[in-house]
Amino acid sequence: MFYMQLALVVIIYALGPVALLYACKKSGFLNKFGTVALAYILGIVIGNIGLVKPEYKAVQNNFTSVTIALALPLLLFSINLKQWSRLALKTGLAVLFGIISVIVVTVAGFYLLKDVIPDAWQVAGLMIGVYIGGTANMAAIMKALDGSPETFILVNAYDIILCIFYFIFLITVAQKFIGRFLLPFKPAPEQVHLSNEVDDFDGWDAYVGIGKLNVLFPLLLAVVLSASIVGISLFLKSYFPVDYQLAGLILSITFISILFSLIPKINQIQKSFQSGMYLIVSFCIVVGSMADFSMFTFNSIYLAVYILIVIIGSVTLQVIFSKIFRIDTDTTLITSTAFIFSAPFVPTVANALRNKEIILSGITIGIIGYTAGNFIGITLAYLLR
Repeated sequence: MFYMQLALVVIIYALGPVALLYACKKSGFLNKFGTVALAYILGIVIGNIGLVKPEYKAVQNNFTSVTIALALPLLLFSINLKQWSRLALKTGLAVLFGIISVIVVTVAGFYLLKDVIPDAWQVAGLMIGVYIGGTANMAAIMKALDGSPETFILVNAYDIILCIFYFIFLITVAQKFIGRFLLPFKPAPEQVHLSNEVDDFDGWDAYVGIGKLNVLFPLLLAVVLSASIVGISLFLKSYFPVDYQLAGLILSITFISILFSLIPKINQIQKSFQSGMYLIVSFCIVVGSMADFSMFTFNSIYLAVYILIVIIGSVTLQVIFSKIFRIDTDTTLITSTAFIFSAPFVPTVANALRNKEIILSGITIGIIGYTAGNFIGITLAYLLR
């Protein structure tokens, strides 16, 4: 009975993303939440109804370690470093000021609330990861810092709740309101293009065709390459001090994966990014099942306050930078979207802004965030430790 139940849990971990993707395709209501949020909910449910036993802890830890380690290379193979140099100057400045804004406000919030938030230095690293990169970065940083699943779930839960309000602001009155202070958008003469189909991020349709031989075979080679990168990184981590070996592992995987992305044949492998996101969704189910409802206490409200400070503070600071350096309204808003929400949200916000010309640059900014998030988040966390 023990092993049958364990097998059922492992099947949910491994195939749960398929069910969630299909549910989001069939239900517009569920699709509004997204597969990542639903993954946490599914994980929390199975973890609190007695299906997941305390004895499964080792399996859960191994599952999270394997999924995040393999996901990172698959996500990063599809980036195109060369295209960054072709970004317009104003967009490049917006990226720089967006990153600076998140760092400055996160550090300020840390010193303001570090005495009332347990492991505040880890929380700061997680927020740098998610508000410069995305969920994948936060997951990687959690493993690198040896953070607790409860902290990870809390940061995600409050992030989702609070970001809903900012997202509503972005797609309703943001352009008109921010436009009072910043310049209007002027079309650029050229648009940068993504190297791969990274603009089709998630959802059921993003995985259509993954079983075709001309897609599946190169993708399997990408998985093998990802495993090889993890193996090399495991060897390299032994050269880091003991307290920093997990961080060294994640940073090594990130750096080596970026190097391989420079090889055109690897960079152009179809469905690589989507496969990485599948593993991230699986990771989120597992992490959700490791948490319990008792973590939502009155004291955790300080964590919500910290997140609110980072969201409002970083956006405000970025608008101030944009005002000083004459960066237009739409570029500022799409940069904020790419960092706060990550690249998959860019097309929706661009549509609300009635400006499809900024979609490609917005997605590029989001991918820059994916690439930089691990380095900045882990480094800052240890500096604040």
